[in-house]
Amino acid sequence: MPVKPCRPSAPLDKPCCELEALRAELRCILQHPAITPERQQAAEPHIRRCTEVARLGQWLALAVAECGHWEEQTLAAEGALVGDGCLPG
Repeated sequence: MPVKPCRPSAPLDKPCCELEALRAELRCILQHPAITPERQQAAEPHIRRCTEVARLGQWLALAVAECGHWEEQTLAAEGALVGDGCLPG
């Protein structure tokens, strides 16, 4: 499942707009199957309270990296199943 950016591509002038865009993108990436609903719920209060663009950006980068790692592992596991003859390939 490729990770698609949820933020608008146009530059944002106001810090509050950037915060809201980062919050929206973070919420979007947290919908990825690598992130459990419990973790999504636990993250929400932190996302709402955070007023630092840099911190939200760091959280977003970590979430994207985690989702990417999950996808790599999932694809590798599926490849191993195909290679073992468990799945048609």
